[in-house]
Amino acid sequence: MKLSDLKNNETGFVVTPEGSPSFRLRLEELGFVPGQEVTRLYASPMGTPIVFSMLGQRVALRKAEADHIAISTERPIENYADEQRVAKSNVAAPPTAEAVAPEGDNCGGCPGCGPRKKLGPKGDGTLTIALVGNPNCGKTTVFNAASGGHERTGNYAGVTVASVVGETTFEGRTLRFVDLPGTYSLHAYSPEEAYVMSELRKGEIDVVLNVLDVNNLERNLLLTLQLRDMGVPMVGVLNMYDEFEESGSTLDIERLEGHMGMPFVPCVASRRRGVDEAIRQAVRLADECHAAAESDEVCHTRHQRTTDPHSTADPHALVHHYLSDIYHLNEGRAVRLTARVDRWLAGSWLSFLAFFAIIWLVFYATFTLGQYPMDWMDAGVAWVGEQVARYLPDTWWRDLITSGVIGGVGSVIVFLPNILILYFFISILEDSGYLARAALLFDPLLQRVGLHGKSFFPMLTGFGCNVPAVMATRTIESRKSRLITMITLPFMSCSARLPVYTIFTAAFFPRYATWVMFALYFGGILTAFASAWLISRGYHRREENHFVMEIPPYRRPVASSVMTHTWEKGRQYLRKMAGLILVASIAVWTLGYFPRAEGEVTPAEQQEQSYLGRAGHFISPVIAPLGFDWRMGVGLLSGAMAKELMVSTLGVLYDIDEDTAAAAGTGDDAAADTALTTALRASTSPASGLSYLVFALLYIPCLATIVAIKGESGRWRYALFAGLYSTALAYVAAFLAFTLASL
Repeated sequence: MKLSDLKNNETGFVVTPEGSPSFRLRLEELGFVPGQEVTRLYASPMGTPIVFSMLGQRVALRKAEADHIAISTERPIENYADEQRVAKSNVAAPPTAEAVAPEGDNCGGCPGCGPRKKLGPKGDGTLTIALVGNPNCGKTTVFNAASGGHERTGNYAGVTVASVVGETTFEGRTLRFVDLPGTYSLHAYSPEEAYVMSELRKGEIDVVLNVLDVNNLERNLLLTLQLRDMGVPMVGVLNMYDEFEESGSTLDIERLEGHMGMPFVPCVASRRRGVDEAIRQAVRLADECHAAAESDEVCHTRHQRTTDPHSTADPHALVHHYLSDIYHLNEGRAVRLTARVDRWLAGSWLSFLAFFAIIWLVFYATFTLGQYPMDWMDAGVAWVGEQVARYLPDTWWRDLITSGVIGGVGSVIVFLPNILILYFFISILEDSGYLARAALLFDPLLQRVGLHGKSFFPMLTGFGCNVPAVMATRTIESRKSRLITMITLPFMSCSARLPVYTIFTAAFFPRYATWVMFALYFGGILTAFASAWLISRGYHRREENHFVMEIPPYRRPVASSVMTHTWEKGRQYLRKMAGLILVASIAVWTLGYFPRAEGEVTPAEQQEQSYLGRAGHFISPVIAPLGFDWRMGVGLLSGAMAKELMVSTLGVLYDIDEDTAAAAGTGDDAAADTALTTALRASTSPASGLSYLVFALLYIPCLATIVAIKGESGRWRYALFAGLYSTALAYVAAFLAFTLASL
C-alpha cells in the first residue's frame, strides 16, 4: 500500500521510502522513516500536493512522491530502533560538506550558497554566538530579541537566506550574534545546509544557540544531535513555549538536559521571554571553554559523542528513546484552528476564490485608500516648491532645487503611503502562515510550467523588491527550478514600478484604476509562468523536481513584527530618496538643462536641444512604433538603473514644460491630478500610456537585480539572458498593446 492511498484522516505506518538517494534523504530528515506513524489530513483542490501529519508537524508531498512511500495500516511489531538502522542502511550516504561547499570565503562551486563575507575582527572579550535551527522555528525572532535587530521574520520556511550579524551589549559584555539560514541537517545536501556547515567549521563561532520549536521537538532534535557530534558548546532554546503550555503538553526539561548533555531554556521569543536566560547560559559556556583553552585543559562543556547505551541507534531512534517518557504533545489551539481554516483556504476549490479575493482587497486598499495620503503629500511637495521658488533669486540653481531636487524626488516620495500599505498587508499574510497555503495551491500549476511550489515565496517577495526575491530562491533544492525562478522573477511587479503604474493609470484610466492595477500584476504573473514553461522545455528537461514542504500552523501576526517590517521597508524607500534618487534627479536635470540655447527659446525647445533631449531623439526611431515620445524613452533609459528613477526622470522632464502642464489642468479630474499626470495627458494618448505601462511591467530588471541574478546563479550569462529576454518580450508586448489600443 502506498502513502497516497490513504483517505483523509486515515493513519498508516511507513515501511520503506523509495526514490533517488537525495529524495530519500530529504524524507528521512523530515521523519519519513520505517515505523513512523503518518496521518493524511487533506489534499489541495487539484488532488496534489497532499498534506500529512507526523511528529507534531504538517508536511506536504505531491501525490507522485507519496507513491514512493510504502506503508502499512498496522503498527509494526519490530523494535523501533532496529527498523531505523535498516532504513539508514538503505539510504545512500549524503554528500560531504567538502563536496558541496569548498573551503574558503567564496563558495565558487556552490551557486546560491550566499555571501561568504568574514565576520571581521572583534574586540577583546567579544563573544560570537551563532543561531542555528530548523526552518520556521522562530530563529530570526530570537535573533531580533537578542540583538535588537529588525531582520525579516515570517511564518514559513526559508525567510533567512544568508547569515545576518548583529552586535549588542549584554550585562557588560559585547556579544555578536550570527543568524544562520534554517536547515534540517548538516549533511550539506542543499546550499543552505552547506553554508551553515561551512560557517560552523570556520572556528569563528564561540557558542551556538540551537533554536528548537518545542511543538515539533522530535524532529528538531535530529539537528541538535548533529551539532552535538561536532563538539561545539551549545544551549538549546525551546521556542514557542507559550503554545506548548496552552495545549497542556508536558516536557521534563531536566531529564532532557541529562540525555543531551546540554542546557535547555524555555523561550517565547516574540515576547522576549527566556531570551536573556539563554544568553546567560551561552556566555557561561563560552567563558568555560575559553578558560579551559588558556590552561590547556579539555573543555568539558564541548559535547562529545554520547555514552548512552542506545547511542549506536539511528538518530531517529535515539531521539525517540530520549523523548518516549518525558515528552507528551497535545493538540493545541493553533492546530485546531489550522484544521478548521484549511478546510476553506487550502482544501477546497473555494481556496482559489479566497486567494484572488484577498489579493484584490490588498490592491484595493493600496491604491484606493492610499490615494488620500498620496494627494496630501503631493500638495505638500508642491507647496514646498512654491515657497522655495518665492524666496530664491531667479538663477539656474533655483531651477535645480525646485525642478531637479524637489520636483524629481517629490514625484517619487509621494508614493510612500502606497508602499507602506502594500508591505503592511504582505507582512500580515506572511506572519499568519497563509503564504505556505498559497504555495500548496499553486504548486500543480507551477510544476506544469517547470517551477516549484517553493517558487511562490520568492515570487511574492518580488512584489516588494526583486533583489531579496532572487536571494530567496536559495531555498529551492532543484537548480533548474532555482534558475528559472530567478530569470522569471523580474516579471513580478516590484514596488519600484508602483509609482509608474499609479501615474499613468491616474492620467489615462482613473475610473478603472483598481482593475488596471490588478491586470498589470496578474499579467506579470502570467508572463512569468509562460516564460518559465518556454525555458523549461529546453533546459535540463529530465532533472528531478520534488515538492517536500513543511506547512506551518496559522498564527496571529505579531503587531510589533508587522509594524517593524512595514517601517523598515518604508525607511529603505526613503533612504533611496536621499541617495540614488536624489543623485539621479540632479543628473537628469543637469542633462536636461545644459547646454543652454542661445536667444529666446521656450522651455520645451530648451529641453529638446539639451543633452538629455539629444539622447531621447537618438532612440526615438526605435521607440516610435510603441507610441513613446523622446521623453518617455529617456524615462525608460533611467529605469534600467532603478525603476524608481522612471517617475523622477519624467517628473523633471515634463514639469519643465510649465505651459503644457498648466493647459492640461483644466479637466474634470484636474483636482486629483499631479503636475506630471496633467502633463502626460496633454502630451500623449491613452494608447501610448497603455503601451508604456506594458513596457514598464516587462522590460529589463534594475541593475541591482541583474547583479543579484549573477551572484546567485554564478554565471553572467544567466543575468544577461534575463535582461535581454525580458526587454525583447516587453517590446513585442508593448507594440501589440499600442496597435490594438489605437484601433
